[in-house]
Amino acid sequence: MDERKLNGPLKHIPTIMPAFIRPASRIAPALLALCVVAFSSPVSALQPPTASGMSGTPPLPGAPAFPQGDTEKNGNGNTAPAQTNNGTPAPATDSTPADSPPEETLAAESVITADTVRKQIESAEQDSSLDTTVKGLALEAFRAALEELQLAETFGTLEKKFKATPADIEAKSNALKQELEQLPKQLPLDIDEKKATSADLEQLVAKTEAELRDIETRKSEFERVTAQRPSRRKDLIESQTTLPSRMKEVQEKITALPDANASQLVNNARMTQYQAALIRLKAEEGAIREELNLYDLQKANRFTTLGLELATTRQGLYQKKLESLRHLVTQKKRNEAQAQLAELKKDTDTTYPVLQSHINEIETYTKQMTQLVELNDQAEDQKEETTVLLKEIQEDERVTMQKDQGPASQTEAFALSLLRQLYELPNVDAYRERHELHTNQLNEATFQQIDIQAESNRLLTIDKAVDESFEKIKEDLGEDDLGFFEQGLRNDLKRLIQQKKESLENLKLAYDKYGDTLIELTTQEQLLIETVDNYRSLIRKRIFWIRSDSVLSISDLRRIFDISTYGISFADIQELPQLYLNDVRRDPIINAIGLLLLILLFLLRFQARRELTGLAEQARKSSNSRILPTLRALLLTAIIAAPIPLTMWFLGWRLGSMEISNNLQLALSQTLQQLGVIFGLLEFFRQCCRRDGLVDAHFNGPNLLASRFQRHSFLLLVVLVPIFFVISLLGHLNADETRQPLERVLFCIGMLIAAGYAHTTLHPQGPLMREVFLMKSAGPISRSRWFWFPLANIGPVILAVMAWLGYYYTAVQLSWRLLLTLLLLATVMLVWGVALRWYRMAQRWFRINIMRERLKQSNEETQTLEGQKLKLERDAQINDEDREKQTLKLINYGMLLPLFIGLWSIWADVLPAVAHLDELKIWSTWVDQTVVENGNPSTRKVEEIISPVDITISILAIMVTVFLSRNMPGMFDFVLLQRIGIDASLRYALTSVIGYLLTFIGFAFAFGKLGFRWEQIQWLAAALTFGLSFGLQEIFANFISGLIILFERPVRIGDIVTIEGVTGVVTRIRIRASTITDWDRKEFLVPNKELVTGRVLNWTLSDTLNRIVVPVGVAYGTDTDRVREILFEIAKDEKEILTEPQTLVTFEAFGDSTLNFVMRAYLASLDNRLETIHKLHTRIHQRFMQEGIEIAFPQQDLHIRTIPPSWQTQKPGPKDGAGGHSSGGNGDGNGTGNYHTSDSASSVSSQGTGSSGTP
Repeated sequence: MDERKLNGPLKHIPTIMPAFIRPASRIAPALLALCVVAFSSPVSALQPPTASGMSGTPPLPGAPAFPQGDTEKNGNGNTAPAQTNNGTPAPATDSTPADSPPEETLAAESVITADTVRKQIESAEQDSSLDTTVKGLALEAFRAALEELQLAETFGTLEKKFKATPADIEAKSNALKQELEQLPKQLPLDIDEKKATSADLEQLVAKTEAELRDIETRKSEFERVTAQRPSRRKDLIESQTTLPSRMKEVQEKITALPDANASQLVNNARMTQYQAALIRLKAEEGAIREELNLYDLQKANRFTTLGLELATTRQGLYQKKLESLRHLVTQKKRNEAQAQLAELKKDTDTTYPVLQSHINEIETYTKQMTQLVELNDQAEDQKEETTVLLKEIQEDERVTMQKDQGPASQTEAFALSLLRQLYELPNVDAYRERHELHTNQLNEATFQQIDIQAESNRLLTIDKAVDESFEKIKEDLGEDDLGFFEQGLRNDLKRLIQQKKESLENLKLAYDKYGDTLIELTTQEQLLIETVDNYRSLIRKRIFWIRSDSVLSISDLRRIFDISTYGISFADIQELPQLYLNDVRRDPIINAIGLLLLILLFLLRFQARRELTGLAEQARKSSNSRILPTLRALLLTAIIAAPIPLTMWFLGWRLGSMEISNNLQLALSQTLQQLGVIFGLLEFFRQCCRRDGLVDAHFNGPNLLASRFQRHSFLLLVVLVPIFFVISLLGHLNADETRQPLERVLFCIGMLIAAGYAHTTLHPQGPLMREVFLMKSAGPISRSRWFWFPLANIGPVILAVMAWLGYYYTAVQLSWRLLLTLLLLATVMLVWGVALRWYRMAQRWFRINIMRERLKQSNEETQTLEGQKLKLERDAQINDEDREKQTLKLINYGMLLPLFIGLWSIWADVLPAVAHLDELKIWSTWVDQTVVENGNPSTRKVEEIISPVDITISILAIMVTVFLSRNMPGMFDFVLLQRIGIDASLRYALTSVIGYLLTFIGFAFAFGKLGFRWEQIQWLAAALTFGLSFGLQEIFANFISGLIILFERPVRIGDIVTIEGVTGVVTRIRIRASTITDWDRKEFLVPNKELVTGRVLNWTLSDTLNRIVVPVGVAYGTDTDRVREILFEIAKDEKEILTEPQTLVTFEAFGDSTLNFVMRAYLASLDNRLETIHKLHTRIHQRFMQEGIEIAFPQQDLHIRTIPPSWQTQKPGPKDGAGGHSSGGNGDGNGTGNYHTSDSASSVSSQGTGSSGTP
């Protein structure tokens, strides 16, 4: 053994401490309490205080805990004793260790006490000359020795408490037996029933309830101790067995040579520690010996059994007493209310008529209180019934969990016991209905309490209420009519208001008590529902793969014809028609409505078939773009399939609503209701495959589905429905673990028939499947035929064999899940077909209508300021092809989600590898849970495990979130937004927000399944936000700005903006930045922050109205008024120019060469701005030429001092400049040149449209 393990305190020397002591803190010290009670007063411990002077009740057991390895300090500074796994003291051994310590060791032990060790610790602490390391090692060993000695003292105390003689236990058991025999059959009520008032009785009820709760607490302690006794005894024996080896190990340490490398002080301290450990082990030996001896004596004298019987008997007596007192309270209040009503009737004859309204109110309050008392009495009875049932189920679940841990959990007997408990579990559906009813009653009672409290507050001051009521009487009667009756009327009014106040207070108390009872009742009902559901799920998981019956033999087959074994008689069968006739007499309206509805459905079947044919012709038309015919066909198919299944369900419902007179009635009711639903679904899907039906005309299904498949499936239902009707009826008749041979034989026959039908219909080489494989969407079905075809053929055969061999429960559950799987697949296929049909119709409608409008409006292209055409990337409306692909992808893959969820819910608790995945703990988290105890809600922390199921769900949630966030916005735009005509930029904002919301919700759900809830990670989120706000400040600013742009919409897709000198069209708005495409088709990326906080010129934000400015210059001498008139006429003739605001034409200035005019006109949008400017310029040029108005051009004068001689001999160019000299124009024939010469200098005047030429 490692020497270092013995150098530290007790918690570091596992070789000394027994293994069973270290994890001892898991079990409460209830067993020790029982033992302590055995030595004090076991008889009185079972007796609560009563008014009749019965023996008093000692406090609840609370003896000290047993020693454990890691000790804890108690309130006095002492070390608490250690515990074993059960929380009870570590046992001792009857035998003396083989190797006894030497005499000098024993002598040394005798002088080791806690006081001497404390002195040694003080001495070492005060010695400053010691080395720090030496002092630490010595103090560590001394403190460990002190803890060992304290544990030894505790064990010694426990040994004394456990020490008992056979005579003592026998005497105490006899006392319990005698008291049990002397208990009366009924406890006295301890009150005079005639003289006691209802208030006195309610006080006694409260006192009795407290006594009953005390007895129930003690009974539960006895039950818990009794249940833990076997495991506790096992731990004691194991500890007793290991004691000799542990003592020997310590003795070897004592007799070993001291460590030569350690100081003398350290060696002495370690020796003290070892000797103290040996003392503690001997004390533990004595405690274990006495505890085992006590258990044997108590078992021999039936001490714990008698104590439990006494507590149970006393509990029953107090429950009966409490029930009697409650009924007495109810009767007393009813009598008091009747007496008060009688007094009110007398007051009616003697009181003034004007006060009759007050009497009526008092009478109403009194009747309400009487009803509340009765309702509260009923609620109390239901609460007691629910509580008793809940405790029984919880006890059964606890016992089952204990048995499930042992080797017998895989035996057939254990499976049969679980199966019996499964059939005996109550029907929680009835309790769910009751829970919903009581919850509504509680809400109604709460509202009534508010009204009563308001009315009671109005009557707090009697005189004020009397004055107000008397003033109303004066207004109604008049002061003159009162006369000398005024004083008498006031006195009677005051008396009645006082009675009303008392009645309201009594009614308020009744509502309070009724509300408290309903809170407790609803809490118990909810807990019962959850317990039953969990226990049922637990049983089903445990017994699923265990044999539940014996193998069918010849003797079992002979019992098929023995009618007496089925639990029914001909009298029961003959009674059924009479029972239904009685129900018709009792509820004629419901039966008449049901009969008329069934007749109507039978008549509508023929009309529905004819309408289906017309809808089929309409659906096959290529011009049809509506989903309504398909939805109508769906409804008509349901009408065709409904009559027979609905009749079965209605008959079963009416049989179940009657008073149950025999077992056959209940079994037939449940069978008809269940089979009606299943047969109705199967018939509905069969009718979907009829000719001109949904699959044939609307889904473009195979033609053989409308002929061969529907006919064969009809024959299958005709054979199988009666078979499974008998199976279900026999199953409900024998609601226990025994199954009738006929039930199992019919099940085998039904499975074989289903297998034969599957082989004939679903064979890959058969005509139906060959036609299915030719369809475009049948690729997955064709490729997976190696899986589903053998499963459809062999699966029913395997189930039949399992039922024959005795695994009938497993076979039934598997067949039921196979049926649910088929119904799930059929439902998903039907919804998928309807969704695809809707998609095709929407696509057709979109292409016919929307595209037609787009072509008319030509709004896919926007005219730019440069005359070019820029194709915008409409992020606000995803392009048509992408939108259609996203919608189709969402439909196709969206069907997989409900399919997988349905398959998981059907098969999760069946597969052994999957059934316990939700119980496997990966990690855990703590959550706040609100519980209601005694009507008071409270919050407590509970542990919530994170299992592989949660991790799987989280991963799937993230995948679904990513898929939906990418495709749902496009579908939303395609389905809704475009149809209601929302602006493109708003559509983009909505679709973007939908994507963000889907992402946030999906990731929040995914991380919530992993235990990361906001209240747990908000500190981390705050820290990350604080850090990222500095590191990624600009990124966050742009992100928030992007959200502001989406909601506030200062810039939209398609807007023309100018920012930082760049003008262009907004083509994208992303999370971080937006894109502006200028007129050179260059993309300018602008951070969103700049669009929100910077200066942006938006040409089309609130109004697309814009102004164009056309400057015109005419020659000097032109008639300015005529020019202005012409410009007005040109603007008026242009259709793009608006008349309001009016066009402005102004003579702006005298230019160098022209008279400057400016025409200002307004356009409705920017779409045709450049084209309009072009037309205006052209019209102005044409009109001015027609009117002879010269559009002046620039003129320059050149003054030349010296002219070359050669210029003087050269002729000037032509006037029109057609071949003009280079000095007379721009050389392109568009100018005229005028030359003025003189002797001393030459002056040349040049006019032209271009710059002057060069010489």
